[in-house]
Formats: sequence, C-alpha cells, structure tokens
Amino acid sequence: MQISIRHACVAPDDQPFDVAERKGVGHPDSLADLVADAFSQRYSSWCLREFGAIPNHWVDKVNLVGAAADVRFGGFDIRKPADCYLFGKITDRVGGVEVPVEELFRDVVLDVLPAALGDGRILEHLRLHINNTRGSAVDHDPSFYRPGTARDIHRVLEVETVSNDTVVCVGTSRRGLAADLAVGLERRLTSAAFRQSVPTAGTDVKVMVVRIGSMLEVTAALPMHPESVGSWAAYRDALSEAQGVVSAELKALLDQDERARDVTGLALHLNTKDVPGRGYLAPFGTSLGKGDCGAVGRGNRYSGVIEPLRPASGEAPAGKNPVHHSGKIYTTVAAEAARRVLAELSVYAEVTIVARNGGDLDTPAHVLVSVDRALDTATTAAIEEVVRRAISTTVTFAARFLTVSPLARFRDGVRL
Repeated sequence: MQISIRHACVAPDDQPFDVAERKGVGHPDSLADLVADAFSQRYSSWCLREFGAIPNHWVDKVNLVGAAADVRFGGFDIRKPADCYLFGKITDRVGGVEVPVEELFRDVVLDVLPAALGDGRILEHLRLHINNTRGSAVDHDPSFYRPGTARDIHRVLEVETVSNDTVVCVGTSRRGLAADLAVGLERRLTSAAFRQSVPTAGTDVKVMVVRIGSMLEVTAALPMHPESVGSWAAYRDALSEAQGVVSAELKALLDQDERARDVTGLALHLNTKDVPGRGYLAPFGTSLGKGDCGAVGRGNRYSGVIEPLRPASGEAPAGKNPVHHSGKIYTTVAAEAARRVLAELSVYAEVTIVARNGGDLDTPAHVLVSVDRALDTATTAAIEEVVRRAISTTVTFAARFLTVSPLARFRDGVRL
C-alpha cells in the first residue's frame, strides 16, 4: 500500500462559493438506496443466523418505477401501480436450504416505504419484482456462487475475501456549512414533528443551499398530499403556513452552528415552480406516486448530501455486499480516515483510496491524502499513522454494517 500525502485542497467553508443538495427521505432515489441497503442487511443477517456466514450477493441496482396517476387538488386516482425491482446476484440456496429471498424483499419494502413516507397507503399500489442474475464463472471457486453447505461458504470466504473490483473511492473530513444546512433542514422537514405542524406535507423534499461569501440562499421543494388541499387557494395557504415553520427551523439550525455567525444574508424560497393553479402535489407524499422513478446511486452520496464541489467517486454503495465489495467498503473507510485526520490532528483532509480487483482489503494499492495546509515531517507521519489505522478496520466493516439501520443512518447520520 502506497500512501501519498500532499497540500492540495481547501476546506469547504474557506471557499468563496459552495453549493449542496439533499434529496429527502421520500424521494424515489432515496427510497431505492434504502430498499437496497435494507435488503442486503436483512439478507446478510438471515444468512449469518442460518449458516454462520454471508454468502455472495449484491443488489445495487434496485429500481423503483413510479405509479401512473391523475392528480388534482382534492385527490388523485392511481391508473397503474408503482413497481419495485430487485436486480442482482443473490445466493438463494445453500445445498438443500432455500434462502427466502422473496419474503425478505417483501418485508423490507413493507417496512421501509411506510417508515420513510409516514404513509403506508402506497403499499396498496405497489408490485414487487425480483430478477436474480446468479450464475457461475471460472473467476471464482464454484462454491462462491453455489455453496453446497455452510462450510463451503466459510471455506470460500477464507480465500476469496478480497477486493472484488477495481475502484476509486473518496471521503472528506466534514461537510461544508451549505451541506450541513441542507441535511439538517431536510431532516426537520421530513420529521414527524414537522408533519404535525404542517399535516399537508409529504417527505419527498429536496433542499438546495448556495453560499456566496457570507450570503446564503436556500431553495426547498415541499410536496403536499393532494387530498389534503382541495383547491389552489388551500394549497397556497398550506404553503404559506409551511414557509413560517421552515423559516423557524432554518434559523434554529443557523443558531446552532458556529460557522453561521458570519452569515450576513439569508433568502428562503419554497416550491419555486408554482404558478397559479399548479403546485407540487404528490400522492402518498412522494413523486413515486405520480410517475417519477428512483434508482440506486442517483441520490445522496455516502456523506448524506450531494456536494458537487467536493471530490467524489462514482460508486453507489447501497446494496453492495458488505464482506468484499470494495466500492462499498472503501467509500466508508475513506470517509472514516478523513474524519479521523480532522478529529485527531485538526487537519482537514480528502482521502482517496484506489484498489485493484483481487487485492487484500486491508492493503489497497494506493491511498492519496490531500490536506488544506503545508506539511512538515511530523505532521505527515502522524497523518499516515491515522490513515493506516482507519484502513485496518476494513475487516470489521460487515459487522458494523449489520448494526446500523439504513433508515436511521439516513435520518440521524449514524456512522458505520
């Protein structure tokens, strides 16, 4: 493993301009990520109980296809149900023991969607599909794909728990103020407490925060349940009520963040596409209820937000195998290494991990560490030591993954 450390980045809040976007928990892309990771977690837990090991699987291509609906002020009609597709390689049998893939998938969807939406009615208009692409190939032991016994799984993993892909994964020490505000505001706008204050609101929220110097501009899209607003006038009244609550929530977030003490201006915009007679109405509180689609990897990044001005990899961690899928593991480890550098050494860092297919998980090929200041020998050595410690945790990743609910991580920011 080669570690390179250099002075080559600027911390986000030292930049003259920043922007961040957060897709809400009810957004179809967020729902796809949640379903994929929740299935992988539940599948892994079931197999651990039954076989003492996690067989080969990855389902990082979950797709949600929206319902066809006629939506109006005062109500809606569903013309075609929504569809939830589970794609990927899944070991569905170990010898004579069948893994209940369909049951696990159904239970995950029944749990995740109502919890994320605060509304279970979409389940009445939802079809589930599984396309298992498991086969066999000579690049693995045959038992990797088709274990005959639980011992086969253990035997294969003893040899084949290596990086399963050539990947580049990036993590940063922390989010910028714009990103933290986007995440914090989305969490408040999709909370049960907010829906008590604004009962017409759904959870397919999107928040965009732009910082130009000391000025902040916040744009949020807030859906309304169509049956809860019987007219354009009722919709505008509900949105006006929401504007006051959102403004108060935003002020509370700014009051809690020391970085906001220098903010000199703030603008808030809600539902900017609205024109008289047309508003953001979403059956079940999500645009999945009116034809929009969701796919793993198109939503928030591992950090919980989309920060286009920060470095990021193209990996979509949700649904990937937690035992050896390097795109999932190193995405987490890179973020953890960068966070530790800041926590232990007060140095902002951006950590890039480059791994080769077949490499040992605890020794990726290259680690590139960019920091926001000039380096001396002692600081460089300290950073390298912190990064090596973080990378050594890769062997514990699967166990950590199984302990944290994907929905809790989305809503509360619980780290793996």
